[in-house]
Amino acid sequence: MAKTQKRGQVIRRKAQQVKVKTASAVKGAGRSAKQVQVTLGDLIAAAFDTVGGEVKKVAQVMSSRDMTAATGKHIVFVG
Repeated sequence: MAKTQKRGQVIRRKAQQVKVKTASAVKGAGRSAKQVQVTLGDLIAAAFDTVGGEVKKVAQVMSSRDMTAATGKHIVFVG
């Protein structure tokens, strides 16, 4: 339930329910996400921001299976 105020009074109103047909839900699920170009440097910088600056953990995040699935590329750090 959502609350709204009208001149000092609180009025409760019911939230609207939206029915989704199965066919339209499946149709929407098939759409691919908008492609964005990201450089390797952007990914590494984001990993450093997320992990907190530890090089070994950044390498672990960048070469993880989740990152491989997200980017479509397997990244390997050597050194």
